Amino acid sequence: MTTGRSMRAGEAVLGGGLIALGGLIAVETMLTPSVGRAVVGPALFPYLISGGLVLVGLSLLREAFAGAIAHAEGLELDLWAVALVAAGLAVQFLLLDTLGWIPSTTILFAAVSRAFGGRRLIVNLAIGLALAAFTFVAFNYGLGLNLPEGSIVERLTSPDAE
Repeated sequence: MTTGRSMRAGEAVLGGGLIALGGLIAVETMLTPSVGRAVVGPALFPYLISGGLVLVGLSLLREAFAGAIAHAEGLELDLWAVALVAAGLAVQFLLLDTLGWIPSTTILFAAVSRAFGGRRLIVNLAIGLALAAFTFVAFNYGLGLNLPEGSIVERLTSPDAE
């Protein structure tokens, strides 16, 4: 469906902003000195994020110039879902140092799942726990990049705790 207009300004501005942000991330990644020249290194993820931002920005620009809309009523925004995702991010940010990566990311996953319509809290928590544990192991032991364990875990596992 098209709107009959030749361009949607909001989508065009957002698309251009995403392209600019992706370009900025790519340039900053190129300018950041790196250790070694391995194929998979610390610069891989910023380049992947940069490329993703540019692709999404280009897609938005294409839709803005084509005048396509998602549905006839126009923009549909579920404020409850946005608030739930924002709350999940805030909780993860606030609890990351205390609880660590695995519990805080599990809570974030459950909040985002609920925002997208997931109704089974226990299943969402189990999936979030599995994904958070996998990423923790992959980053800490596979890539050598340390995700936070949490001050509570560190106190419990330190030799002084006995």
